[in-house]
Amino acid sequence: MKPDAKGSIKAIVVEDELKIGTYIKHKIEYLDPSVTVAALAENGKQALGLIEEHQPQVVFTDISMPVMDGLELSRIIKNTYPGMIVVIISGYSDFSYAQKAIRYGIFNYILKPLEDEKLLDVLFDIKKSLAYTNAKQERQVLYSDAYMFQYTEGVQYAIFSVCIGNLFYDIEDPVLTGHYRKIIQEIPWRKLLEEVCRDGQNWYLADEQVANQKIVGIQVRADGNEETGNLAKRLMSLLELRTSLAIHICLSEQFVPYEDVWNLTKRLRHLMQQKLIIGKSQILFAEQEKDDDQGILDIVKMKLSSYIKNYFLHTDLKNFTDEIQIVLRYMIQNSATQENIEKVSLYVLKLLELSSQDCEAAFQEDIQIRQQQCIGLAATEEELIENLMGCFQKIGRYVEELYEKKIETRVLEYVDSNFLTLEGLEQVADVFGYNYTYLSRLFKKMSGVSLNKYITEKKITLSKQILREQPDMVLEEVCELCGYNDCRYFSRVFKAQTGCTPSEYRGMK
Repeated sequence: MKPDAKGSIKAIVVEDELKIGTYIKHKIEYLDPSVTVAALAENGKQALGLIEEHQPQVVFTDISMPVMDGLELSRIIKNTYPGMIVVIISGYSDFSYAQKAIRYGIFNYILKPLEDEKLLDVLFDIKKSLAYTNAKQERQVLYSDAYMFQYTEGVQYAIFSVCIGNLFYDIEDPVLTGHYRKIIQEIPWRKLLEEVCRDGQNWYLADEQVANQKIVGIQVRADGNEETGNLAKRLMSLLELRTSLAIHICLSEQFVPYEDVWNLTKRLRHLMQQKLIIGKSQILFAEQEKDDDQGILDIVKMKLSSYIKNYFLHTDLKNFTDEIQIVLRYMIQNSATQENIEKVSLYVLKLLELSSQDCEAAFQEDIQIRQQQCIGLAATEEELIENLMGCFQKIGRYVEELYEKKIETRVLEYVDSNFLTLEGLEQVADVFGYNYTYLSRLFKKMSGVSLNKYITEKKITLSKQILREQPDMVLEEVCELCGYNDCRYFSRVFKAQTGCTPSEYRGMK
């Protein structure tokens, strides 16, 4: 289930109503061009054949379908293709369906009608998950000297997911990987864990897919007095002595038996992705954390949608950057997670695309990489704002350039069509509603000359054409046709431009 090409994700859509399935396909591919819907299926049975043929990474499926419904399809997929992501898109909000979906390991459950923002968030989460799944970094495991691999009666595990700094997902990003690898390599992990396990517990340390994340497992006696919280606090205090970056530790209050270690590890990874706050060290207990609060994200997106899209359309770029900074500070003051800041940054790019700007895909990809690096490297909240504002200012300048190109085309077309009646730049500025100084600068930039000189050259070019093609026309008529009221003034301008009078020009062969 590898992508066909770098950055490409293959999916199939399962929906018994073909028109709805086609609509879902187009919406997915429109919101994220890196996703290709390779096939449409009308029921679960047909979908299984298409899955075997196309080997997609993601399946979007309805629930209520003939022959085989979406829940049964999901169950079979998770048993046959455990790495495949399944997203249910359904009109059923019944809790029993959601419970079964959770039991079958469904990635997400979206209600119809599909909302762009919700689907965009799910696509973003899919890309992050696949970035982890497709990671090819060779991971190592470090063990305490007396660690026993086999099951030992009476021994349970305290499991900790540890992140130094911020989350990132692309192991091929040289900036983020190089930055964090240097920091992590300077931490004496064996010595540190021996200090954490001061009662002689055995332990292991496993690399995660990216350089700055680790999984720590500590063996404890089921009848012992140690608490996972105390172990986490010792681990946190020892790491704080060795790095100035924020440290994030996710754990469960409960010890788990050997057979439950893997499931708890996955749960803690997910908790880390959902709850990490940039620049703030955290100890997060799985049992104490509530589901994601969508409130902040919804408020911010509403503000962005109503204001910033309008800024793009009218290039009010100072207000654009000011508004972005207000949004970022609001999110940070309300303890927004890294994930929500990532989603807002991505949403701004999507607003750029939806604002009918002729935005190149290469520019969007470059900005998205820069945003991920800015977020991944930020050590403090202020550094995060400063770094991201650099990206947003670059977006603003890019939009300004696009807008100026559109203005250039419109202004030139207007001047070329009306040069015989134009009296000056003020008239053009009034027609388009632009500031005189701005339009004067822009016109000279695009044409190389002032508007008055440009109009004069257009008039003289027309007069030369008339003099050549209408040799019998009297000079006063030529003068009038070219937008001049005074024939003597016209002759002076003509000579200044051509080096000869209109009569002399007419006599040339």
